[in-house]
Amino acid sequence: MKDSFSNMSRCVSIFDRLMKMYYDRGLSDFEIGWGQQFYVEYLFEHPGASAQEMTERFRVDKATLTKVMKKLQQVGYLRAEEDPQDRRVRHLYLTEKAIPAARQIKRIHAEFYDTFSQGIRPEEMEQTERLLMRMADNIHQKVRHRMEEHNGK
Repeated sequence: MKDSFSNMSRCVSIFDRLMKMYYDRGLSDFEIGWGQQFYVEYLFEHPGASAQEMTERFRVDKATLTKVMKKLQQVGYLRAEEDPQDRRVRHLYLTEKAIPAARQIKRIHAEFYDTFSQGIRPEEMEQTERLLMRMADNIHQKVRHRMEEHNGK
């Protein structure tokens, strides 16, 4: 089991590092990189999403999301509008300046997926995705539980 974990964690680390390099290079003309691309894509597909929705979707804390949103606002990619029914809620939208970056992200996603899925059957890719999501869910539950214990909840 230890060798399997070691091999798996090394592969995940390599995959993560290579993805960061690939995305950072592909987005170098757009003032954003790996850390912001998921959020740009999500807002491209879900205009008006709330911060709460995004923290749940990406399993990040509010501080992390705030940092990303601040970066996107600084480069002119994000605007926020107050919800007319609930002033505590802000809806997030991409600006026109962000649209070319969002389209580039979609192209990079397609190219990267085509590259890493070469020689792998579609049903194997689907199974891999399901397993990775289960692993992420398991880790998320454990991390969240530890954070709640630490915060006295």
